[in-house]
Amino acid sequence: MRCIALVRFPAPSGLSGARLRAVLDDAVPRYQGLPGLHRKYFLGNEVHGGGVYEWESRAAAEAFYNHTWRERLGTVYGAVPEVEFFDLHAVVDNDAHAARIDT
Repeated sequence: MRCIALVRFPAPSGLSGARLRAVLDDAVPRYQGLPGLHRKYFLGNEVHGGGVYEWESRAAAEAFYNHTWRERLGTVYGAVPEVEFFDLHAVVDNDAHAARIDT
């Protein structure tokens, strides 16, 4: 069963504009072609930064969020992220005019 991982951390100060673009330019290629990862959304607001990841399985997700990943995010964003896992039961994709139910 596919898995959604919700990652959150306190929003780092000053991460906007050119600095945010530099962080994303560095991070995006790291996730392209990553085995087991279907999608990743980079998120942020005034309170939190984070991401939503769609993984092939929970095992793939758990293998990714290791000590090295947590240390790197702690260095880049100044905080160790929280990770919460969810089973993915259904997807509605209005852009693709498609839906999928996985039960």
